Amino acid sequence: MSERIYARFLLFMNAVDDDLLEEALAAPRRGLMVHWKSLAAVAACLCVVLGVLFWQGRVPTGPESTVTAADLAEYGYELPLPADARNVRYGLLTSSSETPIAQAEFDRGGHAVTLRAWRTEEPLELFDGETWTDLVDWSAGGAALTLRSNAQTAQVSWYADQTQWSVRSDMTPADLLDTVDSIFSTLGSQLSHAPEDAEDIHYNAFHLDGLAVGETTFTLAGVGCVYRIAPTYDTSSDFADISGVEEEFDHRAEAEVGWCPARLAWNDGGAGKVVWFDVVPGQLYSLSVDAGASQESLLDLANHLFLPAQDEL
Repeated sequence: MSERIYARFLLFMNAVDDDLLEEALAAPRRGLMVHWKSLAAVAACLCVVLGVLFWQGRVPTGPESTVTAADLAEYGYELPLPADARNVRYGLLTSSSETPIAQAEFDRGGHAVTLRAWRTEEPLELFDGETWTDLVDWSAGGAALTLRSNAQTAQVSWYADQTQWSVRSDMTPADLLDTVDSIFSTLGSQLSHAPEDAEDIHYNAFHLDGLAVGETTFTLAGVGCVYRIAPTYDTSSDFADISGVEEEFDHRAEAEVGWCPARLAWNDGGAGKVVWFDVVPGQLYSLSVDAGASQESLLDLANHLFLPAQDEL
C-alpha cells in the first residue's frame, strides 16, 4: 500500500465515530445481539473504506494524480486527438463497470474541449444532463451520430466498435463537428467528403425541411463547393432538392450519378447544382458550386464524391 493510500486509510479510520468503536470493543452489557450489531456497523465502515481505497488504487483520480496516455492504454484506450490539440490533460473516471471512462481535456481554436470514451456493450450517456434546444441524428463515417446543442454548449456522441464516444465544448456546433471530423480521421474514418486536393474543408449537420443533413463545404481550384447527404423515407421519383440553392439557371438537364437518377441546373461558367437520389438506402445527395459550372464538370465532381451508402455497411 502506497504512502498516499495509507494516509487516506488513516483518514477514513479517524473519521469513524469514537463512540461507535468504543461500544463495539466494550464488553456486552445488553446481550449478544447489541454487541453483534455494533461489530457489524464497524465492519461495514471498514468495508466501505477498503472498497474506496481499492478502487482509488486502480484508477488515478483527483488533482494530485497525474494520468498519462500509458495509464489509459492499460484499459485498452487510445484517444484520437486532433493534430492541433493543445494543453492535453488525461483522466480516468469511475463508472458502473470495472472499466473506467477515459477522458482527454484539451484546447483547440481557443476553446476547451472534453473527449470521453467508454468501452461498453451498449450506447450510454457519458456527460451529466443538459437542457438542449437542438437535436440532430444522422449517419456518417459508418456510425450513427447525435448532435445536441444550446446557446452555451454543443455535444456530439456516437457508438462504434463497442465503445461509446462523446465530445463536449463551448464551440459552435459547426466548429465542434470540425473537431469530431478530425477525430474520425485519426480513427481511420471520416465525416467530410472532399477531393484530396480540396482546401478549407468544413463539416456541419443541421435540419432542412424536416431532414437531417450532413454537409461538407470546401474550395477546389478556387471554386466554392457544397456537398450534402440526407436520409429519407420518401422513395418517390420526384425526390427532394437538399442543395438549398434557389436561383434562376439558364440550363437544366437530367442524367445519372452512378446508378442514381439526377437533376442538374447551371449557368455556363457560373453557379450550378446537381441533386440525385439513391433509392435502395433512401439517401438524398446534392452538390453545388459557385463558379465554373457545366454539365460535364458537375457530373464529374458528383461521381467523384459519391460514396454509396452500401459501401459503409
